[in-house]
Amino acid sequence: MSLGDRAARGSKVVLLTQAVRAGLQFASMIILARLLDPSVFGLVAMVTAVIGIADLVRDFGLSSAAIQSPTLSRDERTNLFWVNLGFGALCTAVVASCAPLIQAIYDQAGLTPIILSLSAVFLISGANTQFRADLTRSMRYGKLAAADITAQAVGIAVAAGLAVAGAGVWALVAQQLTVAIVSLAMNVVSTRWLPGPPRRRVSLRRFFAFGSSLFATQALTYLTKNVDNIALGVYSGPYQLGLYSRAYQLLMTPLNQINAPMTGVALPVLSKIQDDDERFARYLGRAQLVACYLTASIFAVAAGVSGPLTLVLFGEAWAPVAPIFAILAIGGIFRSIQQIAYWTYLAKGRTGAQLKMILVTRPLMIAIILAGVPWGPIGVAVGHTVAYFLFWLVSVRHVGRVTGVDSARLLRNAVRPVALVSLPAGAVAFAATLLPLPPLADLGAGVVAAGLFVVLMIAVVRPVREDVSVLRDFVRRAGGRST
Repeated sequence: MSLGDRAARGSKVVLLTQAVRAGLQFASMIILARLLDPSVFGLVAMVTAVIGIADLVRDFGLSSAAIQSPTLSRDERTNLFWVNLGFGALCTAVVASCAPLIQAIYDQAGLTPIILSLSAVFLISGANTQFRADLTRSMRYGKLAAADITAQAVGIAVAAGLAVAGAGVWALVAQQLTVAIVSLAMNVVSTRWLPGPPRRRVSLRRFFAFGSSLFATQALTYLTKNVDNIALGVYSGPYQLGLYSRAYQLLMTPLNQINAPMTGVALPVLSKIQDDDERFARYLGRAQLVACYLTASIFAVAAGVSGPLTLVLFGEAWAPVAPIFAILAIGGIFRSIQQIAYWTYLAKGRTGAQLKMILVTRPLMIAIILAGVPWGPIGVAVGHTVAYFLFWLVSVRHVGRVTGVDSARLLRNAVRPVALVSLPAGAVAFAATLLPLPPLADLGAGVVAAGLFVVLMIAVVRPVREDVSVLRDFVRRAGGRST
């Protein structure tokens, strides 16, 4: 099987898996939103926004370093396992010791036991890091899919059962612990590998050189993504943060289910051809079309139908979520297509150059997001969208300069589908929801109208039709038919 066919089939497995996972997460949001109050979600969001940085320390970029490396010996993999496990244990200890301080920052009683419980996730995930990396490196996406889906389903069942029993916030805590434990157990079984004792004479310097720059980049990225939750938690309290966190999770559920796993497919493939500029550009262009036509269109249409979508999923009590989500979803368009630059930095081994760009852009993005805090969740959402739009423009230009990739071509190829298909489809969807219909019928009308518009654009606009032809070839490869 050619590398292109392996990438296409891997993409098929990933997208099918993530469709199932997204369905499970949507089910979780719907069920738990009807069983728990917004303030409960706000309490957990307060905690995870602060302690989530420890999850990046636990990984330290070493999982991506193992995937990107042209060679990886058994002893190197063993030492990487022990390093990640040690980082996980350290994060658990540090987070647990900081629990009273975090509670004092928010001035919210009852956070300490939640923090102590969730700190155990870092130890479990530290043990899981190199097992996941091994499955990703060997492109065993089916095994990863089985672990992710099973862990998600079991976690939802546990959370729903506890919520019905009146456990409140502990239903959400138990969900996170369950997912981590089940995922670790299944990945250990799938890899059929157990680490030996650490090897003192085996150096990990090259992995840390790659991972340290990536970690710093991810840490700044994490702060950008979570500063809104921290600021709203302090400024507005758990109820307003609960509304914002539901809108944000509604954004991140499809985004995470597409971008992160597709990175797992794209990184090993692009890394193998990083020195073949012509093939690299061709593969990158196809990946960009998937992001622009699929992910960007999903977010644009979701923004258009945000009103009935929120009512159908969460009920009348969560109606204030709709405008927040609509604004965030527009920003999601640019977050999704920016992944192309991220993949290029990683595959070309230019994480140091990426870090330099991040050190300049992320503080500016944080300032833009924080500027909206006085206007509550709506203001923060607007700042979020403006910041990520500007970051997309800067990152695409910068990656072209430091890697030699044609950034002007990347920008043109992104603007065409977003301007001709995605954004107009979202506008058409919104217009359809203005009909005086029940929420579910409004939602259906918006989605159908957007779908008909996309079909029309494929029929009458030649560049769109040519792009869809490339995507059709990709789908055929994903189905096992080489072209």
